[in-house]
Amino acid sequence: MNLIFKERAKILAFGAHPDDLEVGAGGLLARLARSGADVTLAVVSIPSQVAERTAEARAGAELLGAKVAIVIDDRPCRVEDVPMHELVRRFDQLVGDVRPDLVITHAAHDLHWDHGLVHRATVSALRRTPCDLLAYLSSPELNAQSRSIGQCFADVSSTIEAKLAAIAAHKSQLGKLDLESSRDLARAMGRICGVAYAEAYEVLRLRI
Repeated sequence: MNLIFKERAKILAFGAHPDDLEVGAGGLLARLARSGADVTLAVVSIPSQVAERTAEARAGAELLGAKVAIVIDDRPCRVEDVPMHELVRRFDQLVGDVRPDLVITHAAHDLHWDHGLVHRATVSALRRTPCDLLAYLSSPELNAQSRSIGQCFADVSSTIEAKLAAIAAHKSQLGKLDLESSRDLARAMGRICGVAYAEAYEVLRLRI
């Protein structure tokens, strides 16, 4: 499946926390940015170390060729601390500002509670927005099953190093992030679809 976008396409990607997008979708986001797309990474919440993790999010985005928007930027919190109606309101505003051609968000069946909440808010915010929609698992190896595998693969062979560099930009989290695991997973997805490295996605909406 090849995603074909108009010139200077607008991409909006939602991640519950800093580093989620780099781990789950960094290769595709870097590839889209290199193709000339305008890519915005929406980091929904920062639970702690706000200044440090905000700086890391900006550094990671720069390595992918993207810009960052912090959705809940007025306090440290988890996504579950924010009422759903407030999440949707803020997502609505961001979607209206960006007017995306493609939105990438967490999968509904991700085992992390905050990730599932971001999925719900994304789908609600896109209720009247004509765009394509893909879902990713930020840590597929930690999920019991991945219904996204086999639906859609993004060839990230040309951007795997940018993805890993962007993950490594989150220095405060490197004790929890395994760069070689991310490379191994991308290699495994690549073997399934016949390329060197790939990321797997669930297709929620595709206009052809």
